[in-house]
Amino acid sequence: MAWYPGAEKMELQPESDEQPAITPTQVIFHSVAAPWTPRRMYEYWRDSTNLESHFGVGYDGGVGQFVGTETRADANMGANRRTDGTGAVSVETASDDASTDPWTDAQVAALVALGVWLHQRHGIPLRVCPRWDAPGFGVHRMFPEWSDGGTACPGDVRARQFREVVLPGIVAAAGGAPVPTPRGDSGPAGDTGPARYRVTINGLEYGYGAHGPQVREVGEALVRQGFGRHYASGPDEDWRDADTLNYQDFQHSLGYSGSDADGVPGEGSLRRLLGRLPSPRRVSLAHVVAAARTDPGAEQGHQTYGGEVRIVEQALADEGFLEQRWVDGSLGTRTVQAYAAFQRSLGYAGEDANGIPGQRSLRTLGDRRGFDVTD
Repeated sequence: MAWYPGAEKMELQPESDEQPAITPTQVIFHSVAAPWTPRRMYEYWRDSTNLESHFGVGYDGGVGQFVGTETRADANMGANRRTDGTGAVSVETASDDASTDPWTDAQVAALVALGVWLHQRHGIPLRVCPRWDAPGFGVHRMFPEWSDGGTACPGDVRARQFREVVLPGIVAAAGGAPVPTPRGDSGPAGDTGPARYRVTINGLEYGYGAHGPQVREVGEALVRQGFGRHYASGPDEDWRDADTLNYQDFQHSLGYSGSDADGVPGEGSLRRLLGRLPSPRRVSLAHVVAAARTDPGAEQGHQTYGGEVRIVEQALADEGFLEQRWVDGSLGTRTVQAYAAFQRSLGYAGEDANGIPGQRSLRTLGDRRGFDVTD
């Protein structure tokens, strides 16, 4: 196991001895979403979760190491579960509760020094990881394989610091050749043509090759706002070069430039385009209405659209209208009654409060409890 001489050793057990060995080929920087010292990070990994990182860096630049760099640390998810035995070194950093603040000067200096040691000790190449499984340096938000369902960690400010300050600082201190400034958060694109990489925002992918209803929603919003000139047809649910070029036009309209206007969404620009960050949890109004009309008269526990109904039921339970034991995917009589009570709380009456969801009430519930509603 390799231990960084610039860190305070706080060895986690039994993880340090029992978890599989890795050959480090990547370094991934994280934000812990809490203003913690390395000691507090160690205590959290030890007492409160089965996850852990290799390193923790406090606001004052203090560094703690919890697991040797040639042992798996689970904060990197799939980056440490590759069949060839390679893995990633994870570096957690203190941050505000929303991971929106910048790294302090002391943190930047600590990350640069640590990055130089990791390059020298393990041969980590002085570049941004071009793919999720390719050697180099990166930030946690870059690839969905590095997290459980995607993440926005670290925030936009730190992602920009990584590519504009931290990695160039590591390269300079290690005496390497300058790295090209990457396009956006994920890594370098080609020297010509639209950017061709993806990012994950709130659990959903955007950028070249992304697929899903969130892609269509972005394209339709771009067209509505006058940024659809590159579409020959569409938009549809596949992100192509035309989507990237249209999004780049939108970014320019916001005053972005350089790597911040490469046509791949960031959290800030996406929120400005759509007014919110789309959620991976989606509910079809038509499906929920069909369930509300079918399940109450069917056999006990019948599920017409169980997954979507369960999202609605959990939201009603979280709002205090349904007992948790009835969150079962069956939109039966109790759920209809609970939904009617929710409608009445919004000021509806009569047939407008009959327990059959309508678009406005369901969207209100979704806005409160973090799911999107489709027609």
